[in-house]
Amino acid sequence: MCENNRGADRTVATLTGTLIALGLLALVSAVRSAEPPKKLDPAGWGGDHVGKPVPEFDTANECLFCHRNDVGPAWANNRHNRTIRPSDEKSPALAALKELPGFKGLPGAVEFVIGGDTRQRFLKPGSDYGTLELLSVSWSPPRKGREGELVSPGKPHWDAKAFGNGCAGCHATGVNTDKRTFAVKSLDCFVCHGEVPDKHTKDKSLVYLGIKRADPARVVASVCAQCHVRSGKSKSSGLPYPNNFVAGDNLFRDFQVDFSDEAIAKLNPADRHVVANVRDVAVLGKEEVTCLSCHEVHKASGKKHHRVAEGRICLDCHNAEGPKSVRKSYEVHSAVCGY
Repeated sequence: MCENNRGADRTVATLTGTLIALGLLALVSAVRSAEPPKKLDPAGWGGDHVGKPVPEFDTANECLFCHRNDVGPAWANNRHNRTIRPSDEKSPALAALKELPGFKGLPGAVEFVIGGDTRQRFLKPGSDYGTLELLSVSWSPPRKGREGELVSPGKPHWDAKAFGNGCAGCHATGVNTDKRTFAVKSLDCFVCHGEVPDKHTKDKSLVYLGIKRADPARVVASVCAQCHVRSGKSKSSGLPYPNNFVAGDNLFRDFQVDFSDEAIAKLNPADRHVVANVRDVAVLGKEEVTCLSCHEVHKASGKKHHRVAEGRICLDCHNAEGPKSVRKSYEVHSAVCGY
């Protein structure tokens, strides 16, 4: 009996020690989770192409020779491809321009349009190769029961520098920061996929953001943030867009963004949604959700969006309670884009 009692005592002691150890582990884990996450240096990895010549790259026409069946059917209407698009002679915007007194030749000079549902701008080819001139008058499309209207219609004129100084980095491909010129109008494959080696035809994992490649979240965030983070500035050039960013680079070695809670809180919900997610990746080291978790690049689809687990980031656009089909109403403004 005594031997049995001693064995039972040892078992109880062992179990007690195990429970205490588990309790201590749980306590340590709780303390650690309560601590603010260690912040990373966004510029602390990778390289860049700042100050270097724009690399040679294949244009979309060359890429679509092979990708004509998977990307080709949707590319003509792709939002990236239509970042700069031909003007529509039948659009109400051009009709309004025709009514401007003393500027009869204006509508005929307009060849391209940028912008969307919030604001649209008018462009024509510049006198130098790889340049566009921006019209001082813009168009506010009809929305929320309000008719479309021209903005700043007085004294319309063409600005030869505005596009290169503020728009080119996110509306054109192969931008030479020093000369403010570009290689291709609108966004080409190079913007997201970078320098694609010839061997990629046999090894699809060689292409950044390719379907056979699992890029780290920080690489994905850099690629998307080069255009979609509109609150940053290049440290080397002072321009509101990156200095010769190439997919695979660390954008934040040169592109400076205020990731503080105070700065993010001041942004409109659309920009806040983007910057908060990029901050989670670049500063907090989170890997779970990137832009590509929800958004398709080559086609307009919301399927991926609906498959992502609910989280804090959903509340930028949706209410905490009620059906997710109901979205918050908000205005989008951008000092960089001028609206």
